[in-house]
Amino acid sequence: MDDTVYIIALGGLVHDIGKFMQRAELENDFAAIREYYGEFCPLSPTKTFTHLHAAYSAFFIENFIPNGLFDKTELYNAARHHKNPVDDIYKVADIISAGMDRYDNEIENESYKKVRLCSIFDFIELQYSILDKAKNINPRWFYSLQPLQQKDISSVYPFFREKKEYEISNSNEYENQYRYLWTEFKRELDSIKHNNNPRLYFNELYGLLEKYTWCIPSATNAFPDISLFDHMKTTAAIATALYHYNQAQKTDEKEFIIYAGDISGIQDYIFRISHAQGIGGVAKRLRGRSFFINMLSEVLTRYILEDLGYTHANINFCGGGNFELLLANTPASEKFLTDFEKKLNTWLLNNFQGELGFISVAHKFSSKELERYYTKCKSIIDENINSAKLKKFENIIENPHFWVDSSEKNGHIRICPSCGIKVVKHRDEICESCKLDKKIGSALPTSSYISFRIGNIEAPEYALVSLDFGTFGAVDLIGNVNNDTTLWNIAKNSTNLYGLSPMASHVKARYPIATTLPYAIEAIEDLPSEKDEEGDTTVYPNQTLSFTTLAAISQGDKRIGILKMDVDNLGLIFAQGFPSTLSKALISISRIATLSRSLSIFFTNIIDYICDKIFKEWKEKTEWAHKEKISNIFYLTFSGGDDLLIVGPWDQIIELARRIRREFKRFTCENPNLSISAGIYICKPKYPVYMAVKKADEALHQSKAKGKNRITVMGETLVWDEEDPHSRIFQDALKVQFASFTNAEIREENIFLKGLIREKIQKTLTFEELINFGNKLLRDYEAKKISRKFIHRLLEAKEIFFQTVYNDLAQREEEDHNYMFIPYLLYSIERNVKIDEKADWKRILITEGNAERYVRQAKFPCKYALMKTRN
Repeated sequence: MDDTVYIIALGGLVHDIGKFMQRAELENDFAAIREYYGEFCPLSPTKTFTHLHAAYSAFFIENFIPNGLFDKTELYNAARHHKNPVDDIYKVADIISAGMDRYDNEIENESYKKVRLCSIFDFIELQYSILDKAKNINPRWFYSLQPLQQKDISSVYPFFREKKEYEISNSNEYENQYRYLWTEFKRELDSIKHNNNPRLYFNELYGLLEKYTWCIPSATNAFPDISLFDHMKTTAAIATALYHYNQAQKTDEKEFIIYAGDISGIQDYIFRISHAQGIGGVAKRLRGRSFFINMLSEVLTRYILEDLGYTHANINFCGGGNFELLLANTPASEKFLTDFEKKLNTWLLNNFQGELGFISVAHKFSSKELERYYTKCKSIIDENINSAKLKKFENIIENPHFWVDSSEKNGHIRICPSCGIKVVKHRDEICESCKLDKKIGSALPTSSYISFRIGNIEAPEYALVSLDFGTFGAVDLIGNVNNDTTLWNIAKNSTNLYGLSPMASHVKARYPIATTLPYAIEAIEDLPSEKDEEGDTTVYPNQTLSFTTLAAISQGDKRIGILKMDVDNLGLIFAQGFPSTLSKALISISRIATLSRSLSIFFTNIIDYICDKIFKEWKEKTEWAHKEKISNIFYLTFSGGDDLLIVGPWDQIIELARRIRREFKRFTCENPNLSISAGIYICKPKYPVYMAVKKADEALHQSKAKGKNRITVMGETLVWDEEDPHSRIFQDALKVQFASFTNAEIREENIFLKGLIREKIQKTLTFEELINFGNKLLRDYEAKKISRKFIHRLLEAKEIFFQTVYNDLAQREEEDHNYMFIPYLLYSIERNVKIDEKADWKRILITEGNAERYVRQAKFPCKYALMKTRN
């Protein structure tokens, strides 16, 4: 790649770094900053310097970026963007990124230092308006000035403040926070100043800027919801694209291309492992296969960027088999992208026998469209992607290798018994891909670093395992190397090097990935649930636990749970989720980048945190003998973008779903427009994983079909819970428009009763209430206050008195209510509840008027209690 690209990208990345420095009051430490005013700061009509942060940016370039590494002339030009002509690429990139066509100066007084970054989730608006009568947003959730930490995730949560102002009131607080943030940033910046490789320096600085400027508002004289990092990152991407566009001397008025790619068939491929405890054990290979596929899309984006001459700042999104890149509209780009899809599909066909396919869309648009209508461009891309999915393999269907003529094959065709895809020589042999899955699964727990390679670069000596993607590149998982010299040698021979674990402190750039995996920290001997094909029952250090072991540590019934979750209405959120009454500039590319990055943090850092927290709570109350010898109880198959799939003990999986939903609502400012849905399937550990995941997927679809913001478990679909007191539905200015929210969204379900023509509204209980009811059944049974038969009687009452039948004539499901359930319940209480507790149970089920709800929805809480008490 041309080094000029790194200079252009770095210029965009640091063009506004001066805002960070100015707010930290560094002019008191570095008086020389004033000397830069004349060259870098424009003059106001009153002949005073404005946009002083430009001088700070220039001072940063001069004093904190190593000499001899980059041509600083170009970097100074980036810092000078406020004074540059209108066609300057940094000036244009800055305008497009911010979504503004003018340069307002920040107010030159202390107030701009007090402004805190608003959470972008606070004003997402879909079916429920969050604007008051005066069309004001009134933000209430803000971020503290804290570095983005891998272990301590408290900083990534917004804090709630009822006041409408963006500013904090304590002057010492804002001064100390910016000063602390800069001091920590400077300390880590000093540790990379001896790096003499432009590519690696850019990568490391990019990581540090994300860590320390993610929480800083880019602009304090406008709505402060875009982080400084996302503004600088998108400015770098746009400037690089404009550089390529100008170099190509294009006359097309549309300067840019958004290139979106989608790898289809991922889920089917990952879960094609056909034997739940087959050769090698599915648990030892499933995570490896998921990681391999996740890396495939990452490698492809880096291959495209490397070949066309861009940095990873031009990745708008990458995860879950999808990616989106911002490129220049040049002849070179068009030709490369056309050839790329065909080349990739040929490789996928040869290596995955049609299980995986690739489709892509290249959408051209102008600067003005990117500045003002980015979400509209994304909507067009999504529509084109969906259309392209109907024509998968179109560009290689005439390839003679696409069709296999079995008559030309001699002898028997032997298929890998694990994946059922690859051809093998011997019947009991597994293919190389499945062997690699197992190696990856074993290496992930002990990997501290990850490197990406493109071209003919050999794998580093310290690689635990290498993933080869042919001509597109390779990925290496590297152990805990603590020697700086060794690490930099690895880095120099790779395209990019990132830290994976908190132990990887020698590399500043971090690769975001959820890593929760249940493995043995030390050897566990004579564990029957881990018996392999040779009869060995020992679990060795770093060996992934089997699904049988995860089932064995469940309370009561020995089963596993498969949890699938994803964010509701995500496409609509990106396309239409910002208040239409505000300026169209609200939907700039940097705003979308902030939203995308924030969601990514939740599905990587926070998901790991929640899994670890529940695991620690489980250890405190369980009596399982080996609890101190394992890393976790959850098997995170994948988590990224907006969805996840996790396997674990069935009872803890239910608790995990509950906690993830709670944390998601807190993370997204308790906004009623933002929700997440879940599906759980509970099964025996040797049930084929492909079918189990399919069942969990069906449960998730059931949650979506019945209104979203729901969980489907044990066949029952339930609304999660009441809204939190901090929700906007309780905000004084919005109470009128949210008056019917609780009933319509939480407390009511429309059903058809037998014999009625129209639907009838039924009052319902939430998942939270029903799981609490299930836990009461459990506690009372364990305390011998009720008999197990009482729980069975409640379940039978549901089946007897609230039957669901399908009406063929009306083509709908109908409920047949029989109100004889009340004497039935009274009889059950008299026969199966201790004398001292009868009054309490009559109150709960009869006198408080909840009998119909509890009986009608008895399936989940009763099964939950029965499964937990089963020996």
